[in-house]
Amino acid sequence: MKIGIYDPYFDTQGGGERYILSIAEYYLNHGDQVDLFWSGDQGLVSKAITRFSLNLEKLNIVPDIFNLSPNKTDLIDNLDNLKIYSHKNNQHLISKISHLVNIYHQTKKYDYFFFLSDGSLPFLFAKKNIIHLQVPFNFTHSLPSVIINFLKKKNYSSFIVNSQFTKRFVDNCYSINSTVIYPPVDISKFVSDSNKKNIILSVGRFDNLLNAKKQDILIEAYKKLINQSLANNWKLVLAGGSHDQENQNQYLNHLKHLAKDLPVEFVVNPDFKTLSNLYSSSKIYWHAAGYNVDENITPQYTEHFGITVVEAMASGLVPLVVSKGGLVEIVKDSSNGYLWNSVDELVAKTNLLLGNQNLLNQLSSQSMVDAQKYTKEIFFTKLSNL
Repeated sequence: MKIGIYDPYFDTQGGGERYILSIAEYYLNHGDQVDLFWSGDQGLVSKAITRFSLNLEKLNIVPDIFNLSPNKTDLIDNLDNLKIYSHKNNQHLISKISHLVNIYHQTKKYDYFFFLSDGSLPFLFAKKNIIHLQVPFNFTHSLPSVIINFLKKKNYSSFIVNSQFTKRFVDNCYSINSTVIYPPVDISKFVSDSNKKNIILSVGRFDNLLNAKKQDILIEAYKKLINQSLANNWKLVLAGGSHDQENQNQYLNHLKHLAKDLPVEFVVNPDFKTLSNLYSSSKIYWHAAGYNVDENITPQYTEHFGITVVEAMASGLVPLVVSKGGLVEIVKDSSNGYLWNSVDELVAKTNLLLGNQNLLNQLSSQSMVDAQKYTKEIFFTKLSNL
């Protein structure tokens, strides 16, 4: 078969990219041809292979025919502004039509086309077209957009989302019935070291984009924690990717300033092996995405699922995560970890673990069991059923 894949966020190398590239890996493993539409840095595929530990050597890179960027509306999404197509703008209209014709000719040759949406819905013409919505979009469409989207959806086979939380919003936003397929985690590649160290770990991008990981909140909590005797021999490790050079990342530099003179270690752009070793040797996992966010008004600023949380659980860490977004589907309070809503609550619940090794072991064991719900095998099975 011939598979087409498009992801306007490909250069961010985040959870959505792991999701869409895992789909690519699935079909490549079955001997199918997979084309990724991308005209940016060609070296990003190699970086993704290293970062996500995926088998993508036979992935084909073809020119981007959509020319979208995050939050940029796609072809003819602004038909509510039809009045702009006056005589003097005929050339612009001709360009739009030519663009659509090109998309038709390029996509119709695929058996399946997977499109990671930036919020817009594209015209697609493959035999089966699947839209992946990874963000819980929560906005109102104008009447012309509703009509155009209705026509576009006529040619879609399925919508897939990464959590029940995302589904709740996008189903309402787009008037659809999406299918939840949780992101895949290669559980077999994560192990729990029998001699774990006193490390509190957090993994997430060093930026303030969309669902920001809010490591500044974690540093604030850590300051409070180390003022209490139980945490004197514990270290906080913050690991994650940086799109900018490390010394040019202003947010990362700000975090380092906040952590000055504290036992806080920064691990920037770790490869998969480095990251898995960090998971293996740590005991507690902190996650602050969604903190101080009203998830009913701006759900996009929460954690939509939480792949790193599952990786941590698979490695035997006890997760303490914000009680919002898709995280509550993964972490069950007092069963496999803890949910929190304030810095003081995070500190208090962490102290429960620091002072009770039996409780730490109990939650750690349950977290490893529950991580099995998100294996790559289950992902592939659900994808095949779809």
